[in-house]
Amino acid sequence: MDEKKALSVVLVNYKVYRYLHLALQSLEQSMAYFDRRMAGETEALDGWTSKDFRLVPDGSPNVEVWVVDNASSDGSEALIKASFPWVQWIQNPENIGFARANNQALAQAGGKYLLIQNPDTVLSELTLWKCWQVMESDPMVGALGVRMLDGHGRFLRESKRGLPTPESAFYKLTGLAVLFPYHPRLAAYHLGHLNPESDHDVPILAGAFMWVRAQVAQEIGLLDERYFMYGEDIDWSYRILRAGYRNRYLGTNPIIHFKGESTRKESMRYVRMFYGAMMEFASRYYGPSKSFWLHIMLRIGIGGRAALSVFRRWSVWAFHPVLDWVGFMWLMQLLTLYWENHVKANAGLAYPIEFKHYVLPAYVSIWVLSAWFNGAYEKTYRYHRVIRGMIMGTLAIGFVYAFLPAEWRFSRGLILAGTGACLVFSLGFKGLVYLLMGRLESGWSPRNGSPVIGIGKKEMMHQLSSWYVTKWGTRWLGYVVPSLMQDGEGGDCLGEVNDVRELMFTFGVNEIAVDTESVPMEQVLQFMLNLSGKSPFIRFLPRGMQALIGGGEVITSDKVFGSWAVDSWPSDFQKDQRLRNRLAGVFLFILQTLQSNRLKPMYRERAVVGRLWKGSLDWLGSSKYSTIPCLFDLEEVLKRQGLKTERARQLGVSLVVMGRSRMKAWSYAVRAVSDLWVP
Repeated sequence: MDEKKALSVVLVNYKVYRYLHLALQSLEQSMAYFDRRMAGETEALDGWTSKDFRLVPDGSPNVEVWVVDNASSDGSEALIKASFPWVQWIQNPENIGFARANNQALAQAGGKYLLIQNPDTVLSELTLWKCWQVMESDPMVGALGVRMLDGHGRFLRESKRGLPTPESAFYKLTGLAVLFPYHPRLAAYHLGHLNPESDHDVPILAGAFMWVRAQVAQEIGLLDERYFMYGEDIDWSYRILRAGYRNRYLGTNPIIHFKGESTRKESMRYVRMFYGAMMEFASRYYGPSKSFWLHIMLRIGIGGRAALSVFRRWSVWAFHPVLDWVGFMWLMQLLTLYWENHVKANAGLAYPIEFKHYVLPAYVSIWVLSAWFNGAYEKTYRYHRVIRGMIMGTLAIGFVYAFLPAEWRFSRGLILAGTGACLVFSLGFKGLVYLLMGRLESGWSPRNGSPVIGIGKKEMMHQLSSWYVTKWGTRWLGYVVPSLMQDGEGGDCLGEVNDVRELMFTFGVNEIAVDTESVPMEQVLQFMLNLSGKSPFIRFLPRGMQALIGGGEVITSDKVFGSWAVDSWPSDFQKDQRLRNRLAGVFLFILQTLQSNRLKPMYRERAVVGRLWKGSLDWLGSSKYSTIPCLFDLEEVLKRQGLKTERARQLGVSLVVMGRSRMKAWSYAVRAVSDLWVP
């Protein structure tokens, strides 16, 4: 490698170009500070303006930046180069994995040091310079990592790790590491005994931000491409140690890592990939005995996580319906006894055993299903939908009741009394259980009315307040400026950045929107640290982009109409999508088997069914707002429904996706069936 630059930075992008934009903006600001320090200028940030943090089109004289795109297919290259022309771009025709993509750029890099950085990270202006100083001061430091914080300012334990041994895996999987988080042996996997705010030598660094000496990389080789995703950082860290160098963790140099935008840690895909990477590491470096026991521990971990994931999903989805079903059955049994012994006592009525075993469960099931289809069990618990569901269920029972033989028509009065009793149960007792469990809707929603403050200059804050209030009905409290003395806006703002903590606790702030053009990232990181991990959602407004990033989602603004939509489907809509896809897959499989000749050619392929089941194809989706292809486009369905303008269709998509019209998505999915047939 020809050391023409001090540092070469590599970022791998996969369908997260808005996060990448924010990462590159923070990197540019850190590069600008780095260049000035390399030129001998002062370290103070006071008096710096946004222009001082911008690079010329040719980029930095000391740092080169590479972006490797793994077939995102979302126009990332043009969008990024328009804002950051100094980026060197490598476009791959397919997703070749994290390690291999990084190596493509690392093999061409010309820096004295190499840095692999995730696209969902945010650096401070001081980050690069602090890392440079540590590496320059000790030639035996082969690699360096930093303390990472999530979007709330909470420490991410994977910032520093021990070696994945059978012992540490056992303590982690059995929960002993959680019970004793600071024990040097029981919490060895995440090195819980080491203060995360201090600097230490550690065995394993995180690949989200890993600074490596180029000379060491030449000596030991680049990332091992046998790891598709996860594990390559462990392997690289271990090889650096074996070569006689040290891995250094900087707890005094924090960055933000939003974490897991491409793969959620709750998903089985993550579980299989992560534990599979651990098995690959054990097979390569450990002897047969040690590798065997670690494999056993990891396989137990995969099975346990899979079972836990299934149970968690089932419990979240089924808790309220099951509680309703059990409660309704108990009430109906009591009502039946009361009806026999008091209401119909003179008539000598005794309900047959078949009524209690078959008819009552049928009534209860109809009520619960009706409530579910009316959206009663969505977050947050919706009382009006419970009432509507019970009424519709009672009407359905009455309709069926009218067609039953006389010997099965036991009592209309019992049905009506049961409706009232079950409704009181669901609204009263079950609603109380809901509140006691604290199952309030977590996270940001454009309809929850949570208090928000902004940080930035007056002009952008007024624009943000308009978005929050008019688009989302959110309580916009006001904004603070980076410095009252610098901005001279005391009469219009709530204070300055240092006042955020007091404002947050005084007004119950749930969200903070930061204009990154006005506020240095270092200042943002410092107030997040001052909040001691109790920060609300921090959302970043990147330079030149109408989007808020943070809290596990990206909220974007359409430049023409100013309407907002969610870049990634909310969790409730994703659950519905999975269920719709699988039901549609079964339905389509039956049609392909029985009436294939009547289907349009594109729907006759068995591969379509497989893709629906795997989730790589949506039955009903959006080509504009989702990266997953779909059979039926929601905007086209809305167009056929009579929504003539693009603005109307965008609003329709937003309402369906954000959960306000959940049942409409199901009805649109059913109506799409008519398009399957050959005309």
